Amino acid sequence: MKLGIVGLNRAGKTTIFNALTRRTGEAVPTGGQAAPALGAVSVPDARLEWLNDLYQPKKKTPAQVTYLDLQGMPGAADQKKEYMALLLTHMRPVAAFLMVVRNFHDPVMGAPDPAGDVRTLEEEFILADLATVEKRLERIAAERGKGRKVSETETALLERCAELLNAERPLRDDPELAAAPELRGYTFLSAKPVLVVINNDDDDEAMPALPEGSPEAMVIRGRLEMEMAQLSEEDAVIFREDYGIAESALDRVIRRSFRLLGLGTFFTVGDDEVKAWTIPVGIPAVEAAGVIHSDMQKGFIRAEVVAYDDLKRCGDYAAARKQGLVRLEGRDYPVRDGDIIHFRFNV
Repeated sequence: MKLGIVGLNRAGKTTIFNALTRRTGEAVPTGGQAAPALGAVSVPDARLEWLNDLYQPKKKTPAQVTYLDLQGMPGAADQKKEYMALLLTHMRPVAAFLMVVRNFHDPVMGAPDPAGDVRTLEEEFILADLATVEKRLERIAAERGKGRKVSETETALLERCAELLNAERPLRDDPELAAAPELRGYTFLSAKPVLVVINNDDDDEAMPALPEGSPEAMVIRGRLEMEMAQLSEEDAVIFREDYGIAESALDRVIRRSFRLLGLGTFFTVGDDEVKAWTIPVGIPAVEAAGVIHSDMQKGFIRAEVVAYDDLKRCGDYAAARKQGLVRLEGRDYPVRDGDIIHFRFNV
């Protein structure tokens, strides 16, 4: 699943993208047309590091998050109408948004207005979704007028959407409505989870005031983080010490992105590889087995499970088993974040 990086003109969207993906410079696609850039990023996870130290495998594989950024936008796309058209074209399929908001003085745009920018983007998403809903309801009314059968369930859900959007509220305010299977194909912008990333100046760590009811937000010093991302680990440690940074803000962005998508991690361990597997939190064990290989799902017998915290407390697998902390679970067991699983199956 992907997260789209969105924001108004000169907010620092590509700076944040470059920092997250350790890229440099502004990518300018040929032909002067906007084009999406994708970057897969490893999710920092202390649990994976501990398991790697314990098993000393040949390979360590972390979970990943993928970000999408629109790059090389022509000057006309600086206008909100053109930018929203680009979002509707390229960002509809993403699962969630990083909303980058400028909180630094810009020579072109002037003083920042983080609260106003958040409000503006939310309003644009709401208007785009309302236009989609109204257009579809008009078609349904026309089909009904011609005596054709229409889905009453879909119609009722769209009417609820229209009511919420007309009240200037994003669809994510009603999680049950936003997640309705009948509406999945619409990929509404305001239904997507959002993490607001306040892009501050190098020496500013303060969180500005945002509108009441705004999505979850965090501060990042984008240019500083992009510079740090280009350094070697040794130089980055010195850089962080100079600026009093205990942990890269990027690591926090990545971890919160992962949670924003409703994802969790289970681990498989062995001499060959220690691997973090990405799953929706709480899926049945039989489906988690299928994430590894379809044969495991088809021939599923049992899942041998130990919680990460229990394994770490015991020190190793044998000790955890001795204390009765290694369990055999059936196909419907809801996999928990941090489970270490060995699947038993027949092909």
